[in-house]
Amino acid sequence: MSRVPALSVVGWSGAGKTTLLTRLVPELAARGLRVAVVKHSSDAHPLHRPGSDTARYQDAGAVLTGFTTPAGVQLTTATALSDALPSLLERSAGAVELVLVEGWKDGPLPKLEVWREGLGPPLAPSRPEVLAVLSSEPALPTDFPPGLRVLHPDDVRAVADLILAHLRPSRPAPLPPVDARGVTRRFVQRWNGATLLPAQEDDIAVEEPLEIRVSGDSVATTMRTPGHDRELATGFLFAEGILQSVDDLGGLAHCGRPGEEGFGNVIEVTPAPGAFLDVERVSTARRGTLTTSACGVCGRRSVDDLLAVCPALPPGPVLHPDAVARATERLRDVQRNFARTGGVHAAAVLDANGHLLAAHEDVGRHNAVDKVVGTLVLAGTVRGPRAPRLPLTRQPVVLAVSGRVSFEIIQKAAMARIPIVAGVSAASSLAVDLALRSGMTLAAFVRNERFNVYTGLERLVAGVTS
Repeated sequence: MSRVPALSVVGWSGAGKTTLLTRLVPELAARGLRVAVVKHSSDAHPLHRPGSDTARYQDAGAVLTGFTTPAGVQLTTATALSDALPSLLERSAGAVELVLVEGWKDGPLPKLEVWREGLGPPLAPSRPEVLAVLSSEPALPTDFPPGLRVLHPDDVRAVADLILAHLRPSRPAPLPPVDARGVTRRFVQRWNGATLLPAQEDDIAVEEPLEIRVSGDSVATTMRTPGHDRELATGFLFAEGILQSVDDLGGLAHCGRPGEEGFGNVIEVTPAPGAFLDVERVSTARRGTLTTSACGVCGRRSVDDLLAVCPALPPGPVLHPDAVARATERLRDVQRNFARTGGVHAAAVLDANGHLLAAHEDVGRHNAVDKVVGTLVLAGTVRGPRAPRLPLTRQPVVLAVSGRVSFEIIQKAAMARIPIVAGVSAASSLAVDLALRSGMTLAAFVRNERFNVYTGLERLVAGVTS
């Protein structure tokens, strides 16, 4: 069984452990993490007031003793933390994503040491599990391990970065491979201002239909660039609310046989055992006619139907504006087919630190977004509101798109709970309206380190270190 990651904040009494934690918890929460905090004490403080009913229950041998008020429920055990923590971390999987323990200097957990001069000798020299020292002192004792990272306790963002780097080491996502199916060649004659040049072959972006079927039922047909069809179908079904997580998927396969005419242009999605992909439940997702690569709301009943399925996003995280300005620059790294043809769009998803999580190209803007969202869904990083939450994962924070930001781009980002959208080109009025309604940050004309912000300015603070 998986366990929730845990980490101790240690130090002598008065060093500032509680102050740090009260500031660190909201910082981590703003980054999308659900955090639990446990206070460890070496003193024998009574958990229940002597003589109280709950104390009597515990003295009588109750394994769990509970106390409830309108403010909440408190459950205690008579088990030491060293014995109780493993089962606590297992039971908490899916409910929280990180457990912070204040204290427990001699416990087995990775540690951050808060140190101040005059309170006691440093702990790090005798505890190799200390990851870093948090201190405002101008100089540290010489017996601190060489190379140990030192942070100022007031720099809560840097402390949060350190914790996340320890829990989920940064591994840049590999760039999508060049797919030969996405580019073909046609003859072209160029006019140079004076004469037509002789005909020569030129690279052209491929556009072909893809029909998406769920258990044999045709759901949509979209014009797309062949390649990464599994991701496209997954992202599309997720955005429509038909699919909640990778756990719902039993199969994703093209129909027919290789070599047959049209093979690769129909993909069949089957549910996992016990799962039900209800295409009728979201009737607005049904598209009865052939759609284009940038179909918008074609074939849907009304804009209000779409507004109703988009969830409201929680506050945070807070980034420096430069993080948004740089997001669209990352598209250049992945636009391999665009460099050859000039005829495809790109989409990329980044985390709060600017690390690339997924990127794809497609002749359609919406298809490119479906492909990156589908990649995250298949990896388990993105899950719908009805799917059980998993332990800590790298959170998608910024969606960068190469073209115009339309209503449907915002809808897909909202369903994937990506709070910031950055587009190279303009935003439509419906995109702005939906971003405002969803609590999303929408930036358009993101070029040359400049952009326009239409909604969600509170997530961009110039004084924040990116």
